[in-house]
Amino acid sequence: MDLLEKNIEDIIYNSPWVLDERYIIPKIKGSRNEFGRQINIGCNGFKRYIDLLFKDTRDNRPVIIELKKESLTRENIAQILEYRALVVSMDDEKKTEWQMEFGQNYYCPKLILIGTSASEEVKISANLVGIEIRTLVGMEDLEVNFNDIMDINDKLNSWNSFLNTGNRTLEDRDEWIEEVYHWTKEIIDEYENKEVNTIKKLYKTSTKDAWITERANPFINIPFYYKDRYLCGLYEYYDEELSFSQDHVYFDFLIQSIYYKEYKNHEQLEEMNKKSNELIKIKGYKLLNFEEGMMSIKLPRSILNNYNKFKYKLISLIDDAVYINDKVAEIFKDFNKNT
Repeated sequence: MDLLEKNIEDIIYNSPWVLDERYIIPKIKGSRNEFGRQINIGCNGFKRYIDLLFKDTRDNRPVIIELKKESLTRENIAQILEYRALVVSMDDEKKTEWQMEFGQNYYCPKLILIGTSASEEVKISANLVGIEIRTLVGMEDLEVNFNDIMDINDKLNSWNSFLNTGNRTLEDRDEWIEEVYHWTKEIIDEYENKEVNTIKKLYKTSTKDAWITERANPFINIPFYYKDRYLCGLYEYYDEELSFSQDHVYFDFLIQSIYYKEYKNHEQLEEMNKKSNELIKIKGYKLLNFEEGMMSIKLPRSILNNYNKFKYKLISLIDDAVYINDKVAEIFKDFNKNT
């Protein structure tokens, strides 16, 4: 059957983070007695309904979302611009409700249009008036069956579990990540090998000085350096294979000799891979994958709940990362001397 507009709306409504990790559902009820859904902003007896209404927790601004299961047009731009105008001219009762929820930013909503596709002309027109365009899959026909919809919702429910991991909401995750970072910084500052260090500042909304540079989300994402080069990294999420879990986090060992291409030929690269694998197994780690000098393992999330446990584990990991890198570099330095 067709993936109906209602199905897509349900998915976005139940998981606001798919649009932005800091979007939440505001306490404003719509026509279905649901918060943030089918909100009437009409005036003078006319009814005009917003599909979805979210709140951006960064600045408390309302986020108006209009969803179309078709290619976006200039008429859609006009429609969502009308919604912005209606927000400014709401009657006193609605205005009071919005002010209580959004504060003084109630009159300055962010606008998002979602459709299957959009022409360059439409994208430019939307951009010029401050409307964000999102496309679903770039296809006019979104054919899925019931099981597909169930599968999508199962995955989103699994993802949504991270909102309450450690009894924390998305809004106060920043504070928790900051705490883990300060633990990390303190441990590394006291670490005996002064050639090992970590970032001097935690960037919460950018990928600057992050380990996983493809992500700028509210997740732990901390790099470590050795001799001014990447050594290893601690993080919560990368992709579907290394997905978010309530039970574990991830740690990467980076083999500098491989990552920085310090091998002469493919044969030597294969030997480096082999030796690195041997060393990591000797240390007792079970690898999730090993690609381009990067070895990934799981760590129990519970270590993040206790400073002493975290310190003990992190020092052990850093020790092993330094040892493996030094050993690989030493072996192949001698190898190159003899060839």
